[in-house]
Amino acid sequence: MENMISIAAKNKLHIPPMCNKNLNVKITFQVLAPSPSSPRFKDLLTEMTDRQEELGIASFGISITTMEEVFIKVSQLHNPTLQALPNEDENEDTNQNMNVPRNFERTYSSSNLSKRSNITFNTGWTLYSQQFFAMFIKRAMFSWRNWNLILLQILAFVGIFYFLMSDVEISISEEKLDREMDLEQYGQTIVPFSISGNSEFTMNFTKNLEIFLKAKKQKLHKVNGNLMAYLADSQECIYSCIIAFSIEVNGSENIVKFWFNNQAYHSSPLSLAVLDNIIFMSLSGPDASITISNKPQPTHSSGGHENRALTGSQLAFSLYFGVSILVSGFCLLTVNERVTKAKHIQVLSGVYAANFWLSALLWDFLIFFTSCCLLLVVFMFSDLKILVTNYHFLDTMLIFMVFGWSVIPFTYLISFLFSSHTSAYTKLVIFNYFAGTFGATADLFLSSTQGESAASKSILLNAMMVLPIHNFGMSISRYYDIEYTKFACASPKKVSPLMNCSKAVTERSIYTLEHDAVGRYLLAMAVTGLLFFLLIFLLETTLWKVKTFLFRYILFGIFKKLYKDRVSKELSGESEDEDVQNERNRILEHSQESLNATVLIKELTKVYFSNPIVLAVRNISVTIQKQECFGLLGLNGAGKTTTFEILTGEEVASSGDVFIERLSITKNILKVRSKIGYCPQFDALLDYMTAREIMIMYARLWGIPEAKINNYIKKSMQALNLESYADKYIYTYSGGNKRRLSTAIALMGKPSVVFLDEPSTGMDPVARRLLWNAVTQSRESGKAIIITSHSMEECDALCTKLAIMVKGKFMCLGSPQHLKNKFGNVYILKVKINTDEEENKLEDFKTFMETTFPGSELKDENQGIINYYVPSKNNSWGEMFGILEEAKEEFNLEDYSISQITLEEVFLTFAGQQNPEAEKKAS
Repeated sequence: MENMISIAAKNKLHIPPMCNKNLNVKITFQVLAPSPSSPRFKDLLTEMTDRQEELGIASFGISITTMEEVFIKVSQLHNPTLQALPNEDENEDTNQNMNVPRNFERTYSSSNLSKRSNITFNTGWTLYSQQFFAMFIKRAMFSWRNWNLILLQILAFVGIFYFLMSDVEISISEEKLDREMDLEQYGQTIVPFSISGNSEFTMNFTKNLEIFLKAKKQKLHKVNGNLMAYLADSQECIYSCIIAFSIEVNGSENIVKFWFNNQAYHSSPLSLAVLDNIIFMSLSGPDASITISNKPQPTHSSGGHENRALTGSQLAFSLYFGVSILVSGFCLLTVNERVTKAKHIQVLSGVYAANFWLSALLWDFLIFFTSCCLLLVVFMFSDLKILVTNYHFLDTMLIFMVFGWSVIPFTYLISFLFSSHTSAYTKLVIFNYFAGTFGATADLFLSSTQGESAASKSILLNAMMVLPIHNFGMSISRYYDIEYTKFACASPKKVSPLMNCSKAVTERSIYTLEHDAVGRYLLAMAVTGLLFFLLIFLLETTLWKVKTFLFRYILFGIFKKLYKDRVSKELSGESEDEDVQNERNRILEHSQESLNATVLIKELTKVYFSNPIVLAVRNISVTIQKQECFGLLGLNGAGKTTTFEILTGEEVASSGDVFIERLSITKNILKVRSKIGYCPQFDALLDYMTAREIMIMYARLWGIPEAKINNYIKKSMQALNLESYADKYIYTYSGGNKRRLSTAIALMGKPSVVFLDEPSTGMDPVARRLLWNAVTQSRESGKAIIITSHSMEECDALCTKLAIMVKGKFMCLGSPQHLKNKFGNVYILKVKINTDEEENKLEDFKTFMETTFPGSELKDENQGIINYYVPSKNNSWGEMFGILEEAKEEFNLEDYSISQITLEEVFLTFAGQQNPEAEKKAS
């Protein structure tokens, strides 16, 4: 610290209009341009070079203002909102961050992030209840914001059943009623007729027919000509003619023909009834009439009661499709959260598995219960009162509720197999429907098959009882059959003489465990529901251990034996950079206690056992201390994302280990997850919520007291300027705003380390600097930060240490300035020559550069502006500034700048090694 103060004092001595910032081991000086102090750079830089070891300077460099910083400054001048933001000097925090480049002003909200650490987080039962409430509200919001989808599922559940049952009302009614064969049942119709010849019979017949039809409010229409042609061609008749007739007089014979429209179900007997009435009226007078009714014969079969099982099965078949549509919808949010990693972020925020799943069960169960209540109302209007009246609705509702207890966790469990929520929903609807229909059909077939092995039947029938939809169908079918038999036997006049109405049948309980009762299916649903939930919790808690054992000790062990030479070569560490080797040796030679690192990555290796086998991460080691920002750079496919997935507990390492606050991620994943904040590469957000709602949810998951949540969220939003978007739905956000929100969520709570995977993607320069400020403030509060980014300027600004990754290996390691000094062996010189007066000065200056700085390379020339790469070997900073100050007047230099090679150029040097073919083509 004394050396830093000494440097600052010396800097002020040489360059008065200088502002300086310092933090721990790094100091940045900013010269305000235009400045008369540039001639004094030579003395300053020469002395710093000479006294570098004495002052404890590891490395130093110079950079110039970027266009991004110009953009920000102009934005501040013309944007009233940005102008209103206080300067850094107004902040209470005097330990200012020099990592944010040059004179970008910190917003008022940056310091607010550090003030959030004063909160005491909830624990114990208070935390459990707070998390459960947060997860319950999340599910409720999903249903509320997608009310049209939920309503459609409920209406499909109820409506499809009502539609399917509308055609079978007669077969399941209490009594099969008589139907009178009356033309009036079709409304007002047209009765065409034609007469060929005249006789007393035809006149009398026509008169009685007219009287009969007039009483029935029907229209009589005489057809002159061919009656058949009229019936075929008349559009009006196609829809309005039920019967027709013709009379042919052939001598003493009168031939009467009646025609009927076979599209009308009862038209055939109806035409005969009309003919009988007309003949009877002709014989007995106009007041005579005959009433003809259709009364179906009672069904007789040798089975009696067993014949009614078809009705129970029909009821079940009518329910399957609607039920499948309803219960399959419970997978939508579950799959979406897992695929988008929103669930993973919630787990990292501390949510307990019991809170996550039980809250989902409670809300989905409420939706299911509401739907079932509506279905009971439909039962009342579908001649299914037998399932509702005399307190039977309690039995019916019990079947539905136990089914809900079983099918909802079954849906959650099977949803792990899908990677798309739309695909999951469609496939689950199909699976549930066909599982139900197949199970019911198989049950009927096996029950009626003679000669089959009883043991094989029992195995098949019991195997199907694993499926909730099958148990539900069998329950509702058996229940209806039993209750109908009791009802029919209580009405002797209406019962079939062959129906078994013995006391053993009429007084039996529906809850027995016999095959044709309900009890065994209810028991199966109750047990499988519990089993499905246990499997879910088993997946959440022990799947990591199973994957670790499989990938680390089985597959990787086999791989090492089969590919011994390859493993030895790829993971040997030979030809590594010196800094990378030193870091690994330091980790291997010292204990965790002596290293005292927040994050310790020790010989981490990841192999994907695909075809071909891919070594994604190759034996990397590094430590990240508290208040340190580590940058992980590399091209796409270099292994960055895989490394992040291992560090955040998404993927299992094939070899090596990661320790976060001395806890092994391999052995203590549940404890480690609660110490991590994570902003994934693709936004893991719930689009149906607003920024305020989702941040409140995460605040509750972390255990922030309810009374302090609003203020906590306000400060978090201010840090990243999200207040104006706080109450807008996330699906309306731009890509940059989503990244800001994802970063704000990652910085919430009390994680020891925060992982940021390309956090500034899609952001404008001002938003990016706000993000940098927030990240730096979070680091200053004591967190370790690990970041990946394609912005080299971002890494240069934020990172205190970084590594460049190529083909899964660290190619270099150190601070940004160290890497630029070590691998950047040139200075970048930009000169603007005033060519208005002396045209020949440009060529003279080129000659001067070639003789004064041998090996310098002219990279670009455009309208008097030339760009040189000057070898840094044997040319110090002080010498460069001294020589160019002397040459300024001689060659009429209007302006010049000297800077160090950028981090991006260092990165490209290594990145070319990942794709040498592309590099050759580019060159």
